[in-house]
Amino acid sequence: MAGLYAIVGDIARARFMLEARVPYLQLRFKSQPLAPFQAEISRWRTEFPETRLIINDDLEFAERVNAWGVHLGQDDLRRYSKEALTATSLQLGISTHSDEAIALALEYGPAMLGFGPLFATTSKETNRPPQGVARLREVVAGCSVPVVAIGGIKDDNLDEVVGTGVAMVAMIAYLDSFSTAAQLDSLIMRMQD
Repeated sequence: MAGLYAIVGDIARARFMLEARVPYLQLRFKSQPLAPFQAEISRWRTEFPETRLIINDDLEFAERVNAWGVHLGQDDLRRYSKEALTATSLQLGISTHSDEAIALALEYGPAMLGFGPLFATTSKETNRPPQGVARLREVVAGCSVPVVAIGGIKDDNLDEVVGTGVAMVAMIAYLDSFSTAAQLDSLIMRMQD
């Protein structure tokens, strides 16, 4: 049983995911700035309380819009002081890809760890090899906080990923083909069986 962790790159997809009531929604806008939508995003936590809103890479913006959490990559950890990250009221998610990265991330008291890439992916450039499901299973078994699987997850490998006991499954490109709330509901039910 795993939760859906949707990652979107623009405001239109974010609105769609909110209307569909996805459990976790990460805003990772690379080609569209978040700032023009600050007032709207600030209302989402009240308007869509069933969705946990997570902002990618921007602690200050996440705090301004009263997001549920902020997600940071390993490089982003250097942009903020450890004191700022451990003192924030936001839930902290940190990307990891190795035992060393996991150990470093755990020093910050995160609410969750992203782990991957599991498979080859086109959604994000990375110089890291795919970790695979066997490695994910090891990480889930040995980790003291919930793990979010990410990287190349789609229909043909989803069940295997969920079978590791991972807490959440992050999807980007695969979700781009979804155009109705019913499709998302079906996916969410599949992940919870």
